[in-house]
Amino acid sequence: MRTVGVSAFASRFFWSISSFVSSYGFRLLSNVVLTRLLDPSVFGVMVVVNAMRLGIEILTDVGIEQNIVRHKDGLTPTFFNTAWTMQIIRGTGLSVLFLALAPLLGRFYAIDYRIFLVVAFAPLLNSLHSTAIFALVKNLEVKKRTLFEFRAELTGFVAAVGFALITPTVWALVFGTLVSIATRSLLSYRLPHPPHKLMLDRGYVGEIIHFGRWIMVSSLVMFAAGNLDRLTLGAIAPLALLGIYGLARTIAEIPALMARRLTYQIIFPMLAAERTKGNDTILSNLGPQRLRLVLAGAVLMGIGAGSGDWAINILYDPRYAQAGWMLSLLLFASWFSILSNLNEGLLMGSGKPAYESGANVLRFAILAAGLWYGYQLAHFVGAIAAIIASELGRYLFVSVGQRRMKLSFIGQDALATIVLVVAAGCWIAGRHALGFGVPWDMMTGSFSR
Repeated sequence: MRTVGVSAFASRFFWSISSFVSSYGFRLLSNVVLTRLLDPSVFGVMVVVNAMRLGIEILTDVGIEQNIVRHKDGLTPTFFNTAWTMQIIRGTGLSVLFLALAPLLGRFYAIDYRIFLVVAFAPLLNSLHSTAIFALVKNLEVKKRTLFEFRAELTGFVAAVGFALITPTVWALVFGTLVSIATRSLLSYRLPHPPHKLMLDRGYVGEIIHFGRWIMVSSLVMFAAGNLDRLTLGAIAPLALLGIYGLARTIAEIPALMARRLTYQIIFPMLAAERTKGNDTILSNLGPQRLRLVLAGAVLMGIGAGSGDWAINILYDPRYAQAGWMLSLLLFASWFSILSNLNEGLLMGSGKPAYESGANVLRFAILAAGLWYGYQLAHFVGAIAAIIASELGRYLFVSVGQRRMKLSFIGQDALATIVLVVAAGCWIAGRHALGFGVPWDMMTGSFSR
């Protein structure tokens, strides 16, 4: 890549992947330990609570990070502190709203409302972090961001396991979550940044809201589409089964979240920076790297889809065995999410966030129409089928936007999808021929409540 340098791209890619692996490595290790200390129903409660927490935090999201990354004045003290002040005001308001809703949520989901009351402080704690984190993204300082996130994740891991050893109840996960968020906010002020000062520049406030209006819509719809299954199943499915499903869903989302991190830490800021300089050749330079990335991802996802049950059986005790077949199927949904995340970053970097919003509206519509019906028809099998369909619909919408903007990589995506299907098919056929069955041997038990 001539414009940004192959070595620079490779370095950023390495540190971004390292950050993700360390972050989710800690989360996975914590998850494995906690599932041996806690009952599946505890995780079922947290599936609902965390979904509601994320939903509250998404409200009024105007894309503070994206604004700092894309705006030419993003690192000037006035813009920087205006964004920081808006972030804190928003977090405070959301915590107040969460506190007010806690009793209602407790009654609706038949969950102790005190859990919602305590978790309600999460948006405030999260809003107190320094916007210096976003400055690292703007400057493409992926290594510094990686080391920062590593320290925060390590603290969160120790806190979660420590609380579980003290009190093996849902409160261990509640307090572990809050300590992790608070620690990350505190550590962020050790990053280099201009002096923080509460201020609101009227002009910059208007610009942030103007650019962020589509991000807010996209974030709200993305949350709804990404968590409708958790919120819906939380009301109609047994909490223990919901906890098992939540485990499989969390693991299946890891590859898609990795793609999103690569997109928003490397591709989006890189594209935004080059477009600001008037350089429109970066897409042709990204093509070969992207092709290698999606082909490698397709092979790994195919093998993963054929081995999901093995992974669950190795890592978790028999209480969570049903998560194996769920994971294998959910990875197909995750594949389309990976492609969508990569492609949405290109549209965002070109200043077209509306396509991401539209894609997630379609994703939500498909899921809303199919989730309840699918669960009634075939329980978790039907619910997962609706999730796969919704991710495919999202990808197709984004592809239309790419073609209109002449940013399409549909040929690469089609080739990689074929590779994934072939890899999964060969792997499953091989294990079946050797007498190891197929990943969905336990699926029949899921058709009964």
